[in-house]
Amino acid sequence: MRISPLQVFLSYLLVIVICAILYCFVPGIFADQITFLDSAYFSVITITTLGYGDLSPISDFGKVLAGCEALLGVVLLGVFFLAVSHQLIDTQERKRTNASIENLKIQYRYWRQDTVWSLLFLSTQGSSVSSELADKLVSPSEFRDYFTENDRARWYSVANNLSKEDYHTRQIVKGLERLQNHIETFIATVPIADPEVLRVLTSYADYLNRMRNLDLDDYDVQKSFMSDLWSITALWDFATGEFDRDYLLETIDKI
Repeated sequence: MRISPLQVFLSYLLVIVICAILYCFVPGIFADQITFLDSAYFSVITITTLGYGDLSPISDFGKVLAGCEALLGVVLLGVFFLAVSHQLIDTQERKRTNASIENLKIQYRYWRQDTVWSLLFLSTQGSSVSSELADKLVSPSEFRDYFTENDRARWYSVANNLSKEDYHTRQIVKGLERLQNHIETFIATVPIADPEVLRVLTSYADYLNRMRNLDLDDYDVQKSFMSDLWSITALWDFATGEFDRDYLLETIDKI
């Protein structure tokens, strides 16, 4: 754990106070008995290595104490500047991390929007698509309701129109690639200390990579692709049933 500049500053003050008490109450350090104000004054000019010379210890203990305080002052000053530089670096790093987190969330939302548009065009070949409807279906619950109406006829229509040669199919695949690239860039540039977060993000990127490399002209492969696409757009787990948790966003928020 890094020491904060405030902790170093308080340690600096503590050394001044402790040494001032010793200068004042340990007998024989100075030729004459001094007040606590004088001892505090001597402690300050000693730790700052100013050394005006108006007060000088005469005992061996006093000389050693003054020397140690001066050395501590130099060391603590160096540690203070180091702590300040670390804090500035950490602040800038946190700003960059927050910006990267926000950017990945935005890119994820863009991916959902673009995917919804492409799916709507595939489900209504030859018909126009309402922007209001597309915006509404960005919500996973609305998406599920819309594509499961009429015994999932719209979703089956999407599957029937999937093809490597179709523009909207290519847009869906390109969207998967873009989201994968954004996640991989995020992993490469943002310091992630939690191994579980790193595992989930890496698995998600691998999942997208596998999806976009499937042969969509193969019927069995196409079914697998549609199942995977439904899982990540509708937030649906076929093994356990419906769930509304967005694991990608939850994982990003843990950073």
